[in-house]
Amino acid sequence: MEFKTDDGKLTIALEGEIDSCNAKAVGEEVREILAAHRQMPVVFDASGLHYISSAGLRVLLGVQKLKAPEKVTVQNLTRGIYEIFDETGFTDLMDVKRRVREICLEGAKVIGEGQSSTVYRIDRETIVKLYKQGVPLAKIEQEKDFSKKAFVAGIPTVISYDLVKCGDNYGAVFEMVDHADTVGHTLTAHPDQFDSIMRKFVDAYRLIHHTNIEDMGGFVSLKDTWMRWADGMQANGSFLPAECDMLRRMIDAIPERPTMVHCDFHAGNVMYQRDRIVVIDMADIGYGHPIFDLAGGAFHARYSHFPTRQKVHGMSQDGMLRFWDTLLRLYFNTDDEQRLEEIREMTSAFGLLRGALFPMKHVQIKPEVRDYHVAETRQHLFPRIDWAMDQVKRLDEFFGKE
Repeated sequence: MEFKTDDGKLTIALEGEIDSCNAKAVGEEVREILAAHRQMPVVFDASGLHYISSAGLRVLLGVQKLKAPEKVTVQNLTRGIYEIFDETGFTDLMDVKRRVREICLEGAKVIGEGQSSTVYRIDRETIVKLYKQGVPLAKIEQEKDFSKKAFVAGIPTVISYDLVKCGDNYGAVFEMVDHADTVGHTLTAHPDQFDSIMRKFVDAYRLIHHTNIEDMGGFVSLKDTWMRWADGMQANGSFLPAECDMLRRMIDAIPERPTMVHCDFHAGNVMYQRDRIVVIDMADIGYGHPIFDLAGGAFHARYSHFPTRQKVHGMSQDGMLRFWDTLLRLYFNTDDEQRLEEIREMTSAFGLLRGALFPMKHVQIKPEVRDYHVAETRQHLFPRIDWAMDQVKRLDEFFGKE
């Protein structure tokens, strides 16, 4: 039986058929390998496994009991063998993962592109969100899980039903998106529908910000996430400790909320399908104050002059600015220009905070982009930190208390 140790884990290969004829021998061999690597987490690689009977499952169950409460991983199962694990309850007992299906996207239409992924339509009802190289499979699995939980919570989204691989890149497959395009592309192609689409977009935005997910399991606090990003910007040498302390002080002062934050809800990341909004990018969902989302909107508006940003959103700079202004009017239900100017001022402070942390949210960006945002923060946020902290104090005024 082949095995290897890598990244602090013991990986044991399961091959051929494991049934009543050879289960005893397989079990003895597994126990010998485990005895020599007692402290290491165990992963069974089922790439070469063609069949497993109840006798073989009992071998794995014995390993799980030995390693409890830590879950043993069984990965790369074929669809058929995965169904055996699922029907016998082993998908609850162990960390069981199906084999990732290989696909080809040559000739597929690109309908959206972001910092970390590209969305392709592969047929009338199916799209694939392909992450860029370096994004781990665990991240895609997380989005798949979050999509299901968001769907159950009542968010207008679609469920990812499969994980795939194209070359060295991993992706997620989504169904039920026929006749759909991004909100940005739709607004650009149908300017006469701008107002009606924006009202639907903001309705979905508000629904997200009023959906309690703190106790659903798996979701993390956006405040904790942003604090971790601030720590990362200090650890990688982008900012001095005193500078990161200013970022942490601003983050820490944001009121707590148990409600959903999408963390990347913009016109290029949300689909428009048959007069309704469909949210598809769920990888960074957490819970916290709505300002964590509005910070992204202010950030996008601030840098709307960049062609790359316009490409991501599917709109021109004028379109992006009109989008942001309309979103604020509808979200805060006001046409009072003085009030809107105060709201713009407030959100712009958090847009700068989002920019300071941008290199940690998208770690795959180029060094020159990271350096640009560091310079922007030093020029526009740090010298005005007292002004920024004053904007934090006004959050309850604009959003109300939870």
